[in-house]
Amino acid sequence: YSITLAPLALKDEVIVGVGGGEYGIRGFIAAFDAHTGKQLWKFYTIPAPGEPGSETWGNCKTATAYCDPDAWKHGAGSAWVTGSYDPSLNLIYWGIGNVGPDYNGDQRPGDNLYTCSVIALDADTGKLKWHYQFTPHDEYDYDSVQVPVLADITWKGAPLKAMLWANRNGNFYVLDRATGKFLLGKPF
Repeated sequence: YSITLAPLALKDEVIVGVGGGEYGIRGFIAAFDAHTGKQLWKFYTIPAPGEPGSETWGNCKTATAYCDPDAWKHGAGSAWVTGSYDPSLNLIYWGIGNVGPDYNGDQRPGDNLYTCSVIALDADTGKLKWHYQFTPHDEYDYDSVQVPVLADITWKGAPLKAMLWANRNGNFYVLDRATGKFLLGKPF
């Protein structure tokens, strides 16, 4: 593992995400008690078999030259940049990096959640509230580690708690930050 970001401090927690996708890690975001250092929760950015999203890591049952049934164990999903926090929703938003191996997707069929996504986690428990994957089954190293910009805007005549995201895949996105609903995606 490595770390390339500043911790996100809120309430009595210090939240960090790990880098190291190039080392074949299984990425995660974790919260620690600011006073004791005790780990409070951990969310893996690559789901293990049986966890929500694990079905997006291929369907090969045995290893072949083209398919690795254990790709999730070393699928990357780094968190290179600090996320954002919305105190009114008590959600933290974190951009997740590319999948590994990054340029050859044959070993890892499927969309490969939660890589190249933004995840919204309950700040107290680390439970996933929603996610949006910008580049499913990425083969171009399109990390989604940009800073989530939170803005209260007017959208189609109504107030909206928005998330604005200029993604490495060349598209600008607007999402509803309470629900993760896709509202807009345009090339920039």
